[in-house]
Amino acid sequence: MRCTALLALSVVLAGVLAAPRSAVAVEPTEIQVYAAASLRNVLEEMAPAVERATGTRLIFNLGASNDLARQIVAANKADVFFSADEGWMDRVAGAGLIDLASRRSPLSNRLVVVVPQESALAIASAADLAAPAIRRVALANPESVPAGRYAKFWLESQNLWPAISERVIPAQDVRGALAAVEAGAVDAGIVYRTDAAVARRARVAFVVPEKEGPRISYAIAALGQRPHLTASRAVVAWLASDSAAPYFERAGFVIVRSAR
Repeated sequence: MRCTALLALSVVLAGVLAAPRSAVAVEPTEIQVYAAASLRNVLEEMAPAVERATGTRLIFNLGASNDLARQIVAANKADVFFSADEGWMDRVAGAGLIDLASRRSPLSNRLVVVVPQESALAIASAADLAAPAIRRVALANPESVPAGRYAKFWLESQNLWPAISERVIPAQDVRGALAAVEAGAVDAGIVYRTDAAVARRARVAFVVPEKEGPRISYAIAALGQRPHLTASRAVVAWLASDSAAPYFERAGFVIVRSAR
């Protein structure tokens, strides 16, 4: 009886050892994406699709492009950089950190003037921002943040910067400028059209004509000295592809087809 039991146990163990092992789940590669604040909503919306397509898990660090570029140069912890302008991408590239082959410029945007939802202000041109009724104007910091620099460029092109500069309330990034308008802390603000689209307590009072506004160009690239470069390149390629275009278009961005 004992021999029979031992034999049965041996047969069971042999079967277990011989059985094919179930596939071990592969953990997705974590990719640190440093992206401009104006991209917050659209990137969060498309993240599941990007992750499924690339086998990654995206970790976002969202803020002003200038702050993100400085963080990257100082610590080199980002895998992907999505800047709201070419200049800050150039700074990171100048530090030797960009995978140049992956760099793309897939998006543009438009500037708009926003006012608090209940405001009675009517703005028909840039000159109206110099009216006495507008005492405070929120911008992303015009000395360093792309959205603020674009806004300053527009006002300078209309010979209005000297008249308006003393009214400017600088914000840390473009979402900060929008928040100041929504809170009623300022009379007007200049932000991207895509930011105005997600505002709940602000309305668009004026869309900057394309011929007046600056050339707005978003740049994206993988960071070349990071451990998951292949996965980072895949994320960049997806975000600059036709698969991503519908998400960006719904959010109000302008797709630069030549980048594809």
